[in-house]
Amino acid sequence: MKMLYDTKQMALFEGGNPEYEYKELINKRHNFPDAVEMLSKIDYDFKDFTTQYLTHTFHSYPARFIPQIPLTFIKLFTEEQEIVLDPFCGCGTTLVESFLNNRKSIGNDFNPLATLISKVKTTLIEDTQFRYFNRKLAVMKRYLDLDYRRVNEKINNLPNRKISAIFSKTVISKLEAIRETLLEVKEEGYDELFDFGRVALSSTIWSLVENDGGIDVDDLFVKKVKSMEKELSKTAKIVEKNPEVRVICGDARKLEVQSDSIDLVVTSPPYVNALDYYRVHMYNMLWLGMDFDLFRKHEIGGHSHFITNRFRLLSEYLGDMLRSMIEMNRVLKKDKLCVIVVGNSSVEYELIESHIFFEEMGDKIGFTPIKTIFRNIDKTKKYTSADVGKIDEEYIVVMRKEKNSDVVANDDDFVSEVVRNQMIRFREQIKNVQGTSIRGRKPTRERLLKNIDKISEAIETIPKDTKIKR
Repeated sequence: MKMLYDTKQMALFEGGNPEYEYKELINKRHNFPDAVEMLSKIDYDFKDFTTQYLTHTFHSYPARFIPQIPLTFIKLFTEEQEIVLDPFCGCGTTLVESFLNNRKSIGNDFNPLATLISKVKTTLIEDTQFRYFNRKLAVMKRYLDLDYRRVNEKINNLPNRKISAIFSKTVISKLEAIRETLLEVKEEGYDELFDFGRVALSSTIWSLVENDGGIDVDDLFVKKVKSMEKELSKTAKIVEKNPEVRVICGDARKLEVQSDSIDLVVTSPPYVNALDYYRVHMYNMLWLGMDFDLFRKHEIGGHSHFITNRFRLLSEYLGDMLRSMIEMNRVLKKDKLCVIVVGNSSVEYELIESHIFFEEMGDKIGFTPIKTIFRNIDKTKKYTSADVGKIDEEYIVVMRKEKNSDVVANDDDFVSEVVRNQMIRFREQIKNVQGTSIRGRKPTRERLLKNIDKISEAIETIPKDTKIKR
């Protein structure tokens, strides 16, 4: 059996002995009890480990988990050609690790940019196609609209945000030249190159926004393409059997996946009240022709849903997560693992210990707990919202499917009942222990009383707030 990180692949990494020891540990074959015991021998902080390599480097993505987390469970609890599912796949970290280790994989996400990135990271492209692509890039500037015929229309369609000012007429003209070149590539039948180029374009726009402008757009785009081509070539030398990867732009509460077909679920779902992905990705999605407003309306855990009472957002989030977990149970084979990586969040300065909510849900729908693992995170690595701040710890909730769930994901009464009980417990908890948000702020006595009233209000609206809205 081919192992990732064999002798010729060690050059990809610069870690010290702990990293080598970790790789040796997970590459050993174990029966289930031994594999579970092995989980206790791993330092999940993965301090100073290499986390950006191969196609993981293609595109920045907020709040993604490091590849060592899915890799650990893929190696210890699956065999080659078995199927790994990530129902909130984001930029495809789980899919890439499955791909590198000859596991089939399915990734699902409602964010069309996420699924595009995931697809491109796990699609090998022939060198001959890149030679064609490089010839196209060499003449890309012929599309520059120096008369700005289409540019003014683009400016008028930019979001009403201060950062939009960095998109000058020159920048927009260059972005349009890139886009026109990519459309020509698609028209000539190179669909995989078209998607590859769109990810490079999105990554370029990300860098432009992150650096507040001041970047030569077309030069950076070409450099992105060259870098991505190089990493994809390295990946092709490792991947021998090109395992099947299926990427779905869909709803985790209604997975388009066959029942009892999955050998492992590994995922890091969105955190409540922590990050608006639509806001982070709106410029990327605009240039790629994606509907970021539709994504905003249906984003799980997003800020914009309940402005006046954030605890209603918590109820909605818990309902969405419960439905998603019921679906995870449905598609997972009996006795297989479901691994959910989640960090704490906060609402109105009240700490939301997300892993406890997930553990409670799992117990009600056919999962049995294996263990919950705490890990520290480098504060510079995982930023969420201004309200929550930088997350410096998270939990890996490991559960085993003991039986099929007695309920289905669209059972509104069951979902309402579970969420109601969780919200009542949460209200009683903050009555007894004054909350503290991740940023260390404590609510005043006045705010605490208001929070209790708001939670009571949220409990009353649970049947409405937890219904699927599409």
